[in-house]
Amino acid sequence: MVAITTPAIGAILRPMVPVTIKATATDPDGSVTRVRFYVDGVSIGRDETAPYEQVWLFPQLGTHVLTAVAKDDRDATTMSAPVTVKVANNTPPAVRMTSPADGSSYTADPAAITLTANATDDRAVARVEFFADAISVGAKSTPDVALGSAYTLAWSAPVGAHTLYVIATDDAGAITRSAAVGITVIAPPPPPPPPPPPPGDPTTAPLVQPANLVLEGAFRVPEGTFPDKSLIDQFQIDRAQFGFGGTSLAFNPATNSLFLVGHDQAQLVAEISIPQAVAGTTLTSLNVASVLQRFADPTDGMVDKVNNDPLNPVNVTIKVGGLLPYENKLYTSEYIYYDGRGTQSLSHFVSGPDLSVPADAQGPFEVQRFDCNPTTDANCLGAGFFDGYFGMVPLEWQSAFGGPALNGNCCLGVISRTSYGPSLFAVDPALLGPTALRAKPLVYYPTPHPLLETGTDACLDTATCPSIIDGWSLTSRLFNGTTEIRGVVFPRGTRSVLFFGRHGGTGGATGVPGNGMFCYGPGTADPALAGQPANAVDTWCYDPEDGSKGVHGYPYHYYVWAYDANDLAKVASGQTDPWMIKPYAVWSLDLPFPTGGATRLGGAAYDPATGRIYVSQYQADPGDFNSSLPLIYVYKLQLP
Repeated sequence: MVAITTPAIGAILRPMVPVTIKATATDPDGSVTRVRFYVDGVSIGRDETAPYEQVWLFPQLGTHVLTAVAKDDRDATTMSAPVTVKVANNTPPAVRMTSPADGSSYTADPAAITLTANATDDRAVARVEFFADAISVGAKSTPDVALGSAYTLAWSAPVGAHTLYVIATDDAGAITRSAAVGITVIAPPPPPPPPPPPPGDPTTAPLVQPANLVLEGAFRVPEGTFPDKSLIDQFQIDRAQFGFGGTSLAFNPATNSLFLVGHDQAQLVAEISIPQAVAGTTLTSLNVASVLQRFADPTDGMVDKVNNDPLNPVNVTIKVGGLLPYENKLYTSEYIYYDGRGTQSLSHFVSGPDLSVPADAQGPFEVQRFDCNPTTDANCLGAGFFDGYFGMVPLEWQSAFGGPALNGNCCLGVISRTSYGPSLFAVDPALLGPTALRAKPLVYYPTPHPLLETGTDACLDTATCPSIIDGWSLTSRLFNGTTEIRGVVFPRGTRSVLFFGRHGGTGGATGVPGNGMFCYGPGTADPALAGQPANAVDTWCYDPEDGSKGVHGYPYHYYVWAYDANDLAKVASGQTDPWMIKPYAVWSLDLPFPTGGATRLGGAAYDPATGRIYVSQYQADPGDFNSSLPLIYVYKLQLP
């Protein structure tokens, strides 16, 4: 038995370059005495000892058939299967730049640009090198996908005009230079200085009403995966995307940009630019943000330390509750999604604002009421009151509130561990550290004191009232088990603190099965089942968005809770308890694009220099590949 092992069938060889032909040969009933090698039926030599090989000295241009004949000790011969090869002159590789496009312009300093080239060769591409202004900025020896032809390289482009090209080299040393591409990087204008505090007494500033929030338009986020080089876990790399994300929105005044959390399963953070908002009627008419910082873990892999209760499962789900760029730091809060024991106490991390810097995160740290007595547990709260959204306090209110920043959370699963309504505290993030950060209460609603409609009193004991009134299970405009709060904004020049989220179970939904009332049970999209027994305990709840068993209140609304800062200041000064105040108004946000999933807001952020409020809508943009991307809406605060 004999077979040629080298070269392979279909191999392309170079003319006049010697090639070693190799073969294997065995004899089951004796021994192999020699192997003779043939090119196009003409012998070029023989080998009498293994390994069997022969040099073909001067291959000529054309297609050739190689065979080998083995002879054994009884003079029996066997011919190998033919191997067809081609001898051809080396063809240089083909290469072109596919991104960025010629004439592209970027506004950033520096601009994070992904250089992409397509290179192919009749044999193999050995190297693709990227050049900017005749200087190498990096090279790749393998394509992005095995057996593919696309090569990408991340480049931080300085301000100015640049000429880009690539040079491809094949495995025989032939090179090809691509056509040049010209781009321009323009320095962004410096951010305008923050406006001075409004004159007069801030306690008499106007209250924001629905008509004061004017929708300027929206913009999209990019589709695709954008992992930072620090990510090594493939699960995270595959989910380094904005699909099923858009939570914990945060405005970065240093770069006029937005931080936000991506895919819900990975909880990674990226930074995007803020393009011009467009009041379009189609998604394709909207501008698309650029990725300024790729997705990374702001906790540097330490998020599991939040779960420090040894009786909890080790694999609890932990999510980012809020982000805050502040004084050249990035603060992150993390909450256990289902803290069944209600024991979470650690929640906050701090790192630099550059997501690509490794191992600079510190935490997790505790945030707690300033007057908590850990010995008696008096005035102490669980992390579920603090491990969510952030905001900033206008300068003129910082003294009254007791800190420069806002922080809170509410309405989580296992409601008893968090607030039964909006929760907010004044903190100084710069003091975050091993000692619990002192937080000044502004508003929150513990279990005995849920946020209820005026004239309704809580009752948690059926011995003293005919039915439980806990707020969580009520049809209400203010709060119930469907309530979610995802962001807080305190606009300058006003005395309004605005919470953004979603709410259902408000009632009054004429024509909707169940009338929009709060309902607990399995959800159904079948109107005929609504209100009917689902089992011995539960009834069907009409909810075409959610078929799970739990809280329902369809139709849901994008929602705003508006509080008077004067009321919050009274709480901060100790004049009243945090649960004694109520919003002066609540209203729905009517967003022009429908969601492709659940009615949810991802977050809200505020730019005090322009008076713009950014709100992310969950799963509103399918993208080109059904990616369930968020949309970012831009509101302009317009006061009389």
